[in-house]
Amino acid sequence: MKQKLNLDVDSPKKVAIVLHAAADAFYETGDELELYWQDKGAGKLWIEIARILERAADRIDREIR
Repeated sequence: MKQKLNLDVDSPKKVAIVLHAAADAFYETGDELELYWQDKGAGKLWIEIARILERAADRIDREIR
C-alpha cells in the first residue's frame, strides 16, 4: 500500500492532523500484515511507528491548547 501525506502545512494543528492520519495508515498496515501472515508479530514494527506518531500528534494537540 502506497500513500502520500501532504506535509506542506501552514499551522501546527494541521501537523497534528497529518500525524494522526499517518498513524491510522500505519495501524491499518500493521493489522493487514498480521492478518495476511497469520502472525501477531508481522505488523509489530508498523504498529509501534503508529504509536510514536500518535503520541507526537497528541503532544502537539496539547501544546496548541
